[in-house]
Amino acid sequence: FDTGGLSMKSPAGMLKMKKDMGGAAHVIALAQLIISESVPVNLRVYVAAVENCVDSLSIRPLDVVTSLSGLSVEIANTDAEGRLVLADALALACVGSDAVIDFA
Repeated sequence: FDTGGLSMKSPAGMLKMKKDMGGAAHVIALAQLIISESVPVNLRVYVAAVENCVDSLSIRPLDVVTSLSGLSVEIANTDAEGRLVLADALALACVGSDAVIDFA
């Protein structure tokens, strides 16, 4: 669930967050179809899922995190957690792949 972390979303903004899972739902359904049809491919599926709620370990504005690719990112708004997790998933997916399809 995405509250926006310490950069809290409005209640109306939170109600729209179920749309964030659209890409993940799409890729899971497509993977199920490929498996059920025994399509001869080496399929790896990455679902970049994260919950962004407030607690004592929450990322704070101005924190710096290092991505999987080695890029340092300063957090200006804690509502960007999904993009950071997606960037790491894409970096991982690119390792040893002939093709990558992103449904985000």
